Amino acid sequence: MFIDLPPPEPSLEIVVASRGYSKGLAQTDGAQLLARGEVAFGRVSLGAYWKNITSSSADGEAGVQIAVRAPVAGFDLTGSVTYKHYTGIEAPTDEDTFEFVASASRRFGAVTPRVSATFSFDDLGGTRESLYLEGGLGYRVAPGATISANVGRRERSNGTDYTTFNAGISYQIVRQVTVEARYYDTAESALGDAYEGRAVGVVRVRF
Repeated sequence: MFIDLPPPEPSLEIVVASRGYSKGLAQTDGAQLLARGEVAFGRVSLGAYWKNITSSSADGEAGVQIAVRAPVAGFDLTGSVTYKHYTGIEAPTDEDTFEFVASASRRFGAVTPRVSATFSFDDLGGTRESLYLEGGLGYRVAPGATISANVGRRERSNGTDYTTFNAGISYQIVRQVTVEARYYDTAESALGDAYEGRAVGVVRVRF
């Protein structure tokens, strides 16, 4: 017996940012390149990615992911599991983890609220249990142009807890290319460079 799957829909995304960010914290001292491939079978997708990072333990992060997307009662729901692994290990470190993400959004005309939760039992590096909650709003100001703002909170074992904020505007130049300008900050900027506020420029190309 064969499983009747929808036809595969492959895609490739290349993202170049003036500085890399994850969970509200800077991941690189300079530019970050992220390459992500995905094959979707209807509401289920399989993907893999790699991105450079700035760390005394590794020079990159790779991952493989399975995700399920479904519309429920007007909401767009997504759940995913990602296996993440440091690449280019330069010092002993906790080099892999499983990360679980759940998100929900719903469009009301030009406004789209969104919430998400990201959890790991034993995160990369020295961090152990980690939970990052984020909520925000997007507003479509013109065809292809959206402004958005988000507030997040991360609680973690063997690591500093912190609150994040970001806001910015994105514009889809053509179907395959989107540019974005975004400002990131935290409530704990005294903790170091990764926590300080800064503006970031991003270009996304999707095939």
